[in-house]
Amino acid sequence: MHALSPDDPRIIGPYRLRAVLGAGGMGRVYLGTDDHGTLAAVKSVRVEFAYDSGFRTRFARELDLSTRARSPFTPRVLAGDPAARVPWMATEYVAGPTLHDLIREAGQLPEESVRFLLRAVASALEGMHRNGLVHRDLKPGNVMVAAAGPQVIDFGVSRALEAAETVDDEETLTAGTPGYTAPEQYEGAGASPATDVFALAGAAVYALTGTGPFGEGHPSAVAYRITHLEPDLDSVPEDLRGLLSRCLAKDPGNRPSAARVLEELGGPTDPADAAPDWLPVGAARKVEEVAREHRGYVSRNPRRSAVPGGCRAPWVVGAGAVALILAAGAGVWTVSERGSEAAGGGVQQTAADGGTGPCSQPEDFATEYAEAARERLNIPGEDSYDLDTGTFPRLAFVAGGELLALSHPTGVALWDWEAGTEVAFVGESLPDFGGSPTVSPDGCRFAYLSTEGGLHVFDLRSGERTMYLPDLVDLLVYEPLVFSPDGGEITIGPGGTRRIDLATGAVTDIWEEAIDWAAYSPDGEHLALNQGNFVAVLETSTGREVFRREETLRANRGSVALPNDEGDLLYLSASPEAVVHTNYLTGTEPRLFSPDGDEPHLSEELVVAPGTDRFHLVHGANFITGSNGRRTTWELSTGERVTSGTDGAGEADNRTLAAHPSGEVLAVLPQEATTVLIVDATSAEVLAELG
Repeated sequence: MHALSPDDPRIIGPYRLRAVLGAGGMGRVYLGTDDHGTLAAVKSVRVEFAYDSGFRTRFARELDLSTRARSPFTPRVLAGDPAARVPWMATEYVAGPTLHDLIREAGQLPEESVRFLLRAVASALEGMHRNGLVHRDLKPGNVMVAAAGPQVIDFGVSRALEAAETVDDEETLTAGTPGYTAPEQYEGAGASPATDVFALAGAAVYALTGTGPFGEGHPSAVAYRITHLEPDLDSVPEDLRGLLSRCLAKDPGNRPSAARVLEELGGPTDPADAAPDWLPVGAARKVEEVAREHRGYVSRNPRRSAVPGGCRAPWVVGAGAVALILAAGAGVWTVSERGSEAAGGGVQQTAADGGTGPCSQPEDFATEYAEAARERLNIPGEDSYDLDTGTFPRLAFVAGGELLALSHPTGVALWDWEAGTEVAFVGESLPDFGGSPTVSPDGCRFAYLSTEGGLHVFDLRSGERTMYLPDLVDLLVYEPLVFSPDGGEITIGPGGTRRIDLATGAVTDIWEEAIDWAAYSPDGEHLALNQGNFVAVLETSTGREVFRREETLRANRGSVALPNDEGDLLYLSASPEAVVHTNYLTGTEPRLFSPDGDEPHLSEELVVAPGTDRFHLVHGANFITGSNGRRTTWELSTGERVTSGTDGAGEADNRTLAAHPSGEVLAVLPQEATTVLIVDATSAEVLAELG
């Protein structure tokens, strides 16, 4: 959630817009209020789609489908106008975390809570199925948890069953999320009410145990278990085990209907009066905390302000920022989760005390790493970094944006950037001009490629260190090393492109040639590769190539990016020197974004904040010659330039940067490389300084 830009509308239909909830290739989602103060998620399409009659027809159909998905446990469609100059729709606004993030933050739910959840979600599905609808992508990330009960969201991929054979090709595509996708869908069958029931059981098992019924890990490994193995229900209460086992049957004909599930659980249930009526104390507190934060944001006018000294800026939403999602209700689009499901799914990092989820507090890290950070604060000269020593440092916001990871010649430091304190430090002599030191998105792993051999991975919770591929030697500058959004997998480029499953050590060859850079989509389902003269996009679950374009590319880190899960692809082109935007799902005509001034721009790094509508390009910087760098920022949906220039005053020019998940601030490493600046992403005002 962030403030409206000067280019955003202030009114859509009867709704006065208050903030931007999210954006993607199809349009933008706003927080709006009507004349009665009712909150709504207002979704407006991109202007170019307004001139496509086919799109308007599909939009009208989706609006009708969403209106038909009525239930006390689905957000209500409030209004919409597919015939407006710019089509829009509004739905109820759900102030609460996703089920996925609630479990990560507050732990597993007891049987009685899950029974209520099952009855509520089964009731929503039964109504959909009775009206000829199928959800197609039910999962813990698409179930919001509000005080009155769960709310099933994201019907943007739902379709009318009776129209499946008469609509566009897109209607017949199989949808789903690994871990909650029914086995028949992996064999090419379409979605059906039975696939929704399969996913319902998977979500219930996750709520009860903290993991899916077929485990976690690489999507291909999960797919194998779903299609060949029985679900792991050992930790499921005995009274629910039989029902959930039948819902997870391999043969869809052996699964009960949603109506039958509801009947076996005791029939429909009314919404709860308050969160403590159906949730344990810790979970209820989390739900109420999010609701308070929502009300607090709406009641004030967000202002940008400096953040040193531990005072949180008013636009930083919640203690977990991304851990507790501010999501809209049902409709054509759902507010992007900014990789939150991916960041918490997959391989969970478990501490000695049983903790899971992102690593953001000193107690989340192994004792030696937390103590190293505390000791450094008491050593004169050790609370700052001389980064200008012949390495290529890395910056990244991790743990949902709560921490800033900074690599430098002697290791990696993780900073609570708002409080200005270092919470963990991993001492390690990193290779000069290489190694691509990288911290996983959840903040729980650190990895680098050693010039002496191998991929070195540190588990920051346990303190364990593992080396993979010991024969991998003679590495060069900027060898690509990229964590998957869930932190459980790494893609590397030297010596041929490979994916390493960190839980099993399994290595999958996905490309014979080395690559220059790689980037995952926020949901982890696609992987973009840049290899010298082409860019390609692969499905991570199958390795299937879904897009390729033969063009000369700039071979730098950050030279390719997948800013959202809707098919948008950004990559750097050397001739002309520009950022190219296309969509690998729809094959839209590419757009070019070029900085001001004559070529060469010496483009250095392309940076996006998944779930936001902006991307940044560092250009004109040259590490060897010491030339100054500039940052230009564009808005993806409109193509408009937001800002251009250096960050901060004087010589505080860009060398490398990282974007916070909210999109509001950037971490900038200046050319002189002695401190890290936290700057406002729009005004370039310096808000804080680390180091």
